Amino acid sequence: MIQLQTYLDEQLLASCAFCGGETGTRDHCPSRVLLDEPYPENLPVVPACSRCNVRFSGDEEYLACLISCVIAGSSDPSAMPREKTRRILADKPALRARIERSCFESNNGVMFKPEHERVSAIITKLAQGHALYELHEPCARPPDAVIFQPLALMSKTERHKFESPEPADFWPEVGSRAMQRLVVGGDTVHGQWIQVQPERYRFHASPANGVEIRIVIHEYLAGSVRWDY
Repeated sequence: MIQLQTYLDEQLLASCAFCGGETGTRDHCPSRVLLDEPYPENLPVVPACSRCNVRFSGDEEYLACLISCVIAGSSDPSAMPREKTRRILADKPALRARIERSCFESNNGVMFKPEHERVSAIITKLAQGHALYELHEPCARPPDAVIFQPLALMSKTERHKFESPEPADFWPEVGSRAMQRLVVGGDTVHGQWIQVQPERYRFHASPANGVEIRIVIHEYLAGSVRWDY
């Protein structure tokens, strides 16, 4: 990714991106468990407190492994399409067993029932990081809306609407990374999305009457998080 500096009030970066408390560590956004090595250069980091830096790790591993299991149609580590999730499932039998318990057969083949609270927590956490890093907007409060679903379950109209966000009524703040990207472009795709790693992670950040973050993980799971003014 292109490394862009922020030119706004650094006091906004003095608090945890996720809870608003005192910060003492930094957290990658997106989480590295969702990416493959070698990691992209200049991977964004945001301020985080020690508690938040630790409390999300289990849910992040769960989401990464769940997506791999869904794509593979199995929870067998040897069937995983990613080396990283193969290792996690092999090393953490309790996590594998938990995902296996959510697996069932249907007329459409093997299905997995996601733990919605865990998925929602990570989609929200990722969006909070992008909001602060790209838009310089702290969003530590609960969002007004969190939506996520597989891209494949969207209708053609829903997919087009998701992939083509309407232009925001307001431009990003001068000096923010989002405003700079409007000028330099570089790692955006289709003029709308910032591509962190091809086929692994992309997102869109917009000051659309508040803050709206859209995320696509592994070209499978789509998420949208919104904070209204």
